Amino acid sequence: MIKHTVMFRFKNDVTDENRRSLIDEYLSLPSVYPKMKNYSFGKNISERDQTFEYAFSVEFETEEDLKEYLNSEIHEKHVIERWRPMIESRAIASFVDATPYGKIQ
Repeated sequence: MIKHTVMFRFKNDVTDENRRSLIDEYLSLPSVYPKMKNYSFGKNISERDQTFEYAFSVEFETEEDLKEYLNSEIHEKHVIERWRPMIESRAIASFVDATPYGKIQ
């Protein structure tokens, strides 16, 4: 199982309407990419670190499924036209879930 996690912070000048529009897009991601499993999205409520405002996490069965998503025309267009103009900072991690193995592969 491949886990893919994205955390991000909006630029200060992004309007509430544009924030809401992007958030709504993220809430609908699993309907656009059916290979996404166990998708979750939410606002950061950590009392220890507010570096990022929002995060989403998703699982893919295989690394190929993740790459198919990341390299899709829809994803690339979204990143260039919607994501980059509104996002101040982000962190992205994709990893093989080591939990079932009890060790890092």
